[in-house]
Amino acid sequence: MDFGGNVWGSHVGVSTRRAAVARDFSEMAALGFLVARWFVFCDGRSGIVFDERGAPCALDAHVFADLDAALEIAQGAGIGLVLVLLDHRWMFRGLPDRVPDATSGSLLETTLPQGRSSVLIEPASQDRLFESVFAPIVRRYGHAGARADLATSVFAYELMNEPDFVIEEWEQDLSRDVPAPIRFAVLAEQVGRLSRLVHRESTAKTTLAAARLRNLWAWGDEAFGLDFLQVHSYPDRLHPMRDEDVFGREPDSLGSRLPVVLGEFPGNGPIQHPRGAFPPPWTLGDYLEFALSQGYAGAWPWSFSGTDGYGSLPKEPLLSFARRHPEVVHIRAKA
Repeated sequence: MDFGGNVWGSHVGVSTRRAAVARDFSEMAALGFLVARWFVFCDGRSGIVFDERGAPCALDAHVFADLDAALEIAQGAGIGLVLVLLDHRWMFRGLPDRVPDATSGSLLETTLPQGRSSVLIEPASQDRLFESVFAPIVRRYGHAGARADLATSVFAYELMNEPDFVIEEWEQDLSRDVPAPIRFAVLAEQVGRLSRLVHRESTAKTTLAAARLRNLWAWGDEAFGLDFLQVHSYPDRLHPMRDEDVFGREPDSLGSRLPVVLGEFPGNGPIQHPRGAFPPPWTLGDYLEFALSQGYAGAWPWSFSGTDGYGSLPKEPLLSFARRHPEVVHIRAKA
């Protein structure tokens, strides 16, 4: 709900709590971060206006005020943003929604049995998503946009967080919460479409994250136009076959021709993790040193906000890393 009004009829976006967000970014800079990954529309419950058929038709009235505020704050802190446009939960069954009652005109609460899958699967809805939602954002912060002054604060755009869980062919990873999965070729075409839009209109990069190490190779095709890839890694010793542990693996061994960022990993796994999980003993300091020594393009621990079972980040490992490697961290951390 950071960007735009939401289905509950309220607006609590970035522009309404600017001071608190600015404090977060000031702290991130002081801890050494140069880039922050920020989810924008997630599962579609805020920021996008949909028509009666469920197709996107416009950005809501608050989106640009919130995005402007976010980018102004990031610019002031000297941090670039990776704008993650959608989350894979966009396609989850049972998403809350509100629809107008034909008789009274009042809004009724409902749920979407197939999530918003049709928006990504049906060609006409895909076009509406790009024309009404994605393109206005990219152009606003592009070469000739109304806020071209904020262009350098958009480090990259990311179409969808962890698409592994919604792709029809990837049966091993397909979530049971996705009743209408998308074929790889259909999603991949939209990844390429976003890259072409971004590279034509702006200076930003494009990226995509693999939730499973085994799927990283699939996003390396030149047709997708991606500038770098991310691998997300949450190894669990209770479920060793769920995914490989990236720790100890050189990026050249992952099957990617592109630079690879260690895009998500437990910020304090041995101490903070979801109930029932059993992470390896790798600490935040271990991960940072590993990523730097092995030649990863970056390391983005999960998460600063601490909104799930992995908790927030311990500060001392970040500050210790900054003292040892001042050449790769934010200048504010050097102080």
